Amino acid sequence: MLEKLITLTVLITLGTLNKVKETMASEEREIIAINVDLTCDEKCEECEKFFDCKNPKKWEIYKRRRMARAREVMRNIRWKIAVASGKGGVGKSFVTANLAAAWAMKGYKVSVLDHDFDGPCIPKLLGMTGKRLTLSEKGIVPATGPLGITVVSMGLIMGGDEVLTWFHDMRRSATEEFLAHVDWGQRDILLVDLPPGTSSDAVNLLQYIPDLAGVVVVTVPTDVSQGVARKTILLAAKAGTRIFGVVENMSGYVCPKCGEVSYVFLKGGGERIAEELGVPFLGAIPLDQKISEASDRGVPFVYAYPETPGAKVFFSIRDKIEEMIEKGE
Repeated sequence: MLEKLITLTVLITLGTLNKVKETMASEEREIIAINVDLTCDEKCEECEKFFDCKNPKKWEIYKRRRMARAREVMRNIRWKIAVASGKGGVGKSFVTANLAAAWAMKGYKVSVLDHDFDGPCIPKLLGMTGKRLTLSEKGIVPATGPLGITVVSMGLIMGGDEVLTWFHDMRRSATEEFLAHVDWGQRDILLVDLPPGTSSDAVNLLQYIPDLAGVVVVTVPTDVSQGVARKTILLAAKAGTRIFGVVENMSGYVCPKCGEVSYVFLKGGGERIAEELGVPFLGAIPLDQKISEASDRGVPFVYAYPETPGAKVFFSIRDKIEEMIEKGE
């Protein structure tokens, strides 16, 4: 009798499973979430929902060890500004390097943190290839480049053929090291060149510098890049960080012979997303052969060609951000 009951139960179970399979095969089912365990374990630093969480306890982490040290070290920096993008290849590092030069040309003491560990470009753009970071009693000493701009970058540590294979914990530790154990000194501006996207490197930086003056988002004109740029803006908003605005790079091409501008990648994508999300549109930087030439030589474009249309856009962006900060202080 018991064997018959067991057999009957197995048959019923198999029949139920077959019905479920038939239902799933005949109906399309929408994926609404990824099965990730987001149970609160009070390890706030590593939580994927850090900026969504409303628990004020999470801010107690800034009283801890290196996070507290980072804030203490950076208190001598007047303005801390992050430059971000939704995707790679839009010219974020180019914008960072030339904004740094534009402010330095105005007499400001400027530093740059190249936070793109996998593809550090700042040393090349500022003609600092071959230079190295050094160590003093106060910590890591940034390397000095053109116009007195000081730089911290993995590109000043790693060899050209080395490949970085860090995962989350190592990347977070590097963020802590570059913020908490660098002798930045008295500086007017620290520009942080973030990696593209909204991954852990960007989140770590936003956690470690809660007093960022703001974020500049770089995009290109096409609609394809606007969706990911939008995510970057939304991340900064979640973090409670001010968005200075959107910069549209590669906006038109300046003919080297006649000076006429043609719009290879169309135009207006950056302006549209800025309007949609209610943030300022800072300016459109055109493609220019002089940009490639100066960047390959390791000379800031705005310094080498200050009278070009592109350089004038950079100076305008610099002045707009400066005015926004001063009005908000």
